[in-house]
Amino acid sequence: MKKFLPLLAAATWLTFQTHEVRATDLYPWNNHASPLNFRFGNEFDAHQQSHAAPGGNLVGFLYIRFTDTVTSDGYRVASHGDCSSGRCTVGWTFSGKALNAKLVAEPVDDHPLFFVGRTEIPEPGAFSHFHWVGQMPAMGTSASGYVFQLVAVDRFCFLHDDAGIAVSRKSCRENMGVKIEPGIDVASHLNIIPTDLSAGM
Repeated sequence: MKKFLPLLAAATWLTFQTHEVRATDLYPWNNHASPLNFRFGNEFDAHQQSHAAPGGNLVGFLYIRFTDTVTSDGYRVASHGDCSSGRCTVGWTFSGKALNAKLVAEPVDDHPLFFVGRTEIPEPGAFSHFHWVGQMPAMGTSASGYVFQLVAVDRFCFLHDDAGIAVSRKSCRENMGVKIEPGIDVASHLNIIPTDLSAGM
């Protein structure tokens, strides 16, 4: 534990430096061995490793798997995968805060959307993704989970699903991907909709 927290802090600091940082420079997948032993109890655990810290905080890594495709604008294509069945590398570090959110939509081929009370979104920061603990909540019901701030540690074209269909003759955007650059990322996993708590969340 004493070695892990300084490593995570250093990884976050490195993402803001001007030299090139590669995902392979960071924390290898170790199937939730201590100290990264927090589990959500759902499919998210196949590509995240994290540690529950005091005060309802979570710190950890979100993993990706690169394909062999490089887009026409020079981005390596990557997506999430089951890291226990193939090689993964760190795509993002994250910090998370515990809160409740209400499931309001399930778009096809995208993240489920959740209402989060505007005053519940942590400040300062760039918290943009909510993930629930345990089973997926029913539509219109609230779930306990964490809202995340993601910091990318590499440059790549992220496709959440079907990265295998990406082709090199198209740009990242034409492949329906999100261009990821090192630093704070709010676009790739955005799924929270701020709402006024008085509106009956």
